[in-house]
Amino acid sequence: MNLPHKRSVLSLIILSTITTASFAAEDSIELTDIEVIGTTPLHGVGLPADMIATNVQTATAEDIERSQSLDMTDFMTRTLGSVNINSAQNNPYQPDVQYRGFSASPLLGLAQGLAVYMDGVRLNTPFGDNVHWDTIPQSAIASINLMPGSNPLFGLNTLGGALSIQSKNGFTNPGHSIQGYWGSFNRRAVEIESGGNDGNLGYFVTGNWFKEDGWRDDSPSEVKQLFANGSWRSETSTLDLSLTASNNNLIGNGPAPVELIDINRRAIFTSPDVTENRMQLLNLTGSHWINDSLQLAGNAYYRNNKTNSFNGDGADFDDDGTFLLDDDGNILGDQNGNNILIADAINNRGSIEESSGGLQGQLTFLNDIAGYENQLVTGASYDKGSSDYQASVEVVDLTDARATTLTGIFVPDEAVDVSTKNRTYSLFFTDTLSLTERLAVTLSGRYNNTEIKVKDNLDAASTINATHKFNRFNPAAGLTFAFNDMASTYLSYSESSRAPTPSELGCSDPNDPCTLPNAFLSDPPLDQVVAKSWEGGLRGHWGQSIAWNAGLFTTTNQDDILFISTGGTTGNLGYFDNIGKTRRQGIELGVSGDQGAFSWAVNYSYVDAEFRSPLKISSPAHPNADGNGDILVKSGDRIPGIPAHNFKLVADYAVTPKFSLGGDALVNSNQYYRGDESNQLGRLAGYTLVNLHADYKLTSNIKFFAKLNNLFDKEYANFGLLGDPSEIFDGSGPGRTPAMSDPRFQGVGAPRAGWIGIKVSM
Repeated sequence: MNLPHKRSVLSLIILSTITTASFAAEDSIELTDIEVIGTTPLHGVGLPADMIATNVQTATAEDIERSQSLDMTDFMTRTLGSVNINSAQNNPYQPDVQYRGFSASPLLGLAQGLAVYMDGVRLNTPFGDNVHWDTIPQSAIASINLMPGSNPLFGLNTLGGALSIQSKNGFTNPGHSIQGYWGSFNRRAVEIESGGNDGNLGYFVTGNWFKEDGWRDDSPSEVKQLFANGSWRSETSTLDLSLTASNNNLIGNGPAPVELIDINRRAIFTSPDVTENRMQLLNLTGSHWINDSLQLAGNAYYRNNKTNSFNGDGADFDDDGTFLLDDDGNILGDQNGNNILIADAINNRGSIEESSGGLQGQLTFLNDIAGYENQLVTGASYDKGSSDYQASVEVVDLTDARATTLTGIFVPDEAVDVSTKNRTYSLFFTDTLSLTERLAVTLSGRYNNTEIKVKDNLDAASTINATHKFNRFNPAAGLTFAFNDMASTYLSYSESSRAPTPSELGCSDPNDPCTLPNAFLSDPPLDQVVAKSWEGGLRGHWGQSIAWNAGLFTTTNQDDILFISTGGTTGNLGYFDNIGKTRRQGIELGVSGDQGAFSWAVNYSYVDAEFRSPLKISSPAHPNADGNGDILVKSGDRIPGIPAHNFKLVADYAVTPKFSLGGDALVNSNQYYRGDESNQLGRLAGYTLVNLHADYKLTSNIKFFAKLNNLFDKEYANFGLLGDPSEIFDGSGPGRTPAMSDPRFQGVGAPRAGWIGIKVSM
């Protein structure tokens, strides 16, 4: 952007926004090439990227399609800086996404530190703040913004960043297409897309069906997703009503002992581990220009999500040689009052039904202040959620294939029936003032007031029956300064907070550990987590085709919450606790170019994630634990599961107007095992992956495509934790031989795989 025009940036945005409402059907209209970033969950008018005082990363539907990624998490992992995944479940639709060392995971028990929004709707669940990535159709995504830092404008849980998704509609994505592909692991998928408009009314619908056998033993999955949108546009107003729905059956049999991996990388530890997700989301969004300098925008939504889980695992009960015993040494009885004989496994069954809804509105003022260009956004939101959670434990045996049987023998003392209610209202503002043609200053803030009620439906006297209240005002400030039309700098400070979730509040007593996600036993209070971030850097352009950025960041969490393992075959028995301070800090470097037929991007990040408070935590599977199963964590010990170095290279080349080739390379350094917070053991090795893709346009409407993942068939793992393999592999017979004692478990990566497909557009 040329400096003489920077003072008129907001005027261009106003003109572009209003004109788009009138001429959205004409994709030839192009008033400006300024990249505009939505600074709130509703996006609204937004700001030019070079007026935002953080390193925001963006991508469009075209970028996602070009990469031939499986879903949005796969795309982010391959292309966006400071993003990596942990395959804790070993299912392609259930990754733990890490950004700058903060997580957004579908699993309860992992500390969540990222907020995820789609068209203004917060997708973190009411029960555990976790994110079901499989319920977000990639084919519905028009654009994504990855917002770094403790951005208070995106509400609770934005400790390390926020992901804001904008969906497609009939004005932005007219046309029709159908595509399908097939290949390795017997994976096959079909995707349809159709959209159009008549200048005032528009529609868009897309559906996705995915099914595979999985590359590991006994690991099939099926995903069915739907997104539909109806739109209305006038010269000053927009209105969109959308439906997102999914019906998914996912099997991810989790990490395996390293000794088993050495024998057979496809083998599983125990099975099954099934997750069924059913989700429906209805969202109404709208905007209206009251006059040339005042816009009103808002949304109202309702979401229902039901998750059923069935997990076969090793038993964790004591016994007297004949019968199973409880923690007090008494013989366990089943639901009929009979003594329970020794068994070597259990089936954990769980069901969570979550409903949530809310309203959000914001006003954007574009009036000058004392002759200086200014944009002020102020608004409010109200979100309410309820969750019903039931769980049971069935005592069973393992087959020779280490799959659990069905016996109908349940342990009443392990049954759970918990109801929770969440309510949060927020007030927020952000103001950006252009003090000169070169200097812009932004001040932001958000006040959150949260109430969480937890009720044990089986025990009226339970200590988890309580109401918890949390409130806080989180501020942010930033400035951007342009040295010239080719380089600028930015600096920001921000704060955000995360209230403990119902799942954490119901499992926070070290004397009464819970088996995730199956138990709620006691309720000592937990403090909310507060994150404080600094970020600064340089960015700019070389010529007209190369962009670059270099930045530093640091985020410190106060009263961070961690799930502390006290046992279980794979460390799933434990409790949540405030552990003091943790810190993530690092460096981000990026450069990208687009020279005609050749486009490329390189991203490097260094993330130093460490504990800043000494603590003693339980890790009974750790070989160096003391007699009580505890390890000592020092200030400066690294947080497990987070590789320090992350490097990505993406390139695409149009060999001819019809044929193009592309690929990406990912390098992750080593990481510590979860359960080795004291950093006493060896690390999980780093790895390098190379993926290729190609497409050939037979005609303007027919395209063939192919992709090859893990070109060099690298044997790698991107997740590690400590557990006790001897509970299953005790050398006693078929399926349990040889005996194993190494406590390291790994989430292994998929081998080389390829797929071919065809897309027909109309």
